[in-house]
Amino acid sequence: MANEEITRYADIFTALGSEPRLEIMRLLFAAHPIGMTVGELQAQLKIPSSTLSHHLEKLRIEGLVSSRRDKQFLWYSAEASTVEALLSFLYSGCAVDSQTLTSSQACDVKYLIEPASAPSKENTVMFGNFLRSLSDLLIGLFDRVALPVGFERFTPKAMQSVFFAQDESRRLKHAFIGTEQLLLGLLEEKTGIASQVLTAAGVHGDRVRVEIETLIGQGKGTPPTIPFTPRAKQTLGLALDQARQLGRHHVDTEHLLLGILREGKGLAAKVLENLGLNLKALEQQVLQAAMPPE
Repeated sequence: MANEEITRYADIFTALGSEPRLEIMRLLFAAHPIGMTVGELQAQLKIPSSTLSHHLEKLRIEGLVSSRRDKQFLWYSAEASTVEALLSFLYSGCAVDSQTLTSSQACDVKYLIEPASAPSKENTVMFGNFLRSLSDLLIGLFDRVALPVGFERFTPKAMQSVFFAQDESRRLKHAFIGTEQLLLGLLEEKTGIASQVLTAAGVHGDRVRVEIETLIGQGKGTPPTIPFTPRAKQTLGLALDQARQLGRHHVDTEHLLLGILREGKGLAAKVLENLGLNLKALEQQVLQAAMPPE
């Protein structure tokens, strides 16, 4: 992970490093996506307007909130994309175990604590505790993210695919995340092995969307927390199994696609077959792409 990216997350952590700002984020997530006016926030927090403005400006600078003016009212909303990126950071490059940061997971922790010097053991443990606390808080706040089983082992690309799948559910007004949304999420991610293999096979997001809408149409609305269907859950479990069988410690996009193909009975598999693909042949292509070069 580049130092510039680590510094960015350090700034985000700093912005969230006070109880009033965390409370602002709690309120804005509760009101997501509409948001709240400055007056509504002040009424809830009961702090001076100048202090509230200072906190909101810091959160805005770091991309955690956005503002818009509607007639005489100034509205603030939580920025979901920034929190998604932060969750990815917490659960991948800077994930912590139950005791302290491991050497492979430390993610250049010195840059997050004090760039000019290496962290002491005490600071490293404190930082690990802070990451866990902030992670727990954000997961509790971010109700729109229905974290799947094994999510802490997902790579950033795999996590982003899940977030895209959730967005696809909202676009279709569905009350669930099925294998078809997972397939769209993998295509929308664009940089992972799954997307590369699917694109090479002639599978594109627009064609998949048309096929899905033809088969099941649009729903009536999406709840704040979108559950996974039983088949999607089975697919995620198979993805974990595929990662283990291939000797990987983390679940990446290719493992999610292998999960879809191994499950074989979900709507995603049907869509791929309707588009003229042979699932067994596609599975072999994914496995070949997933193998490291000798």
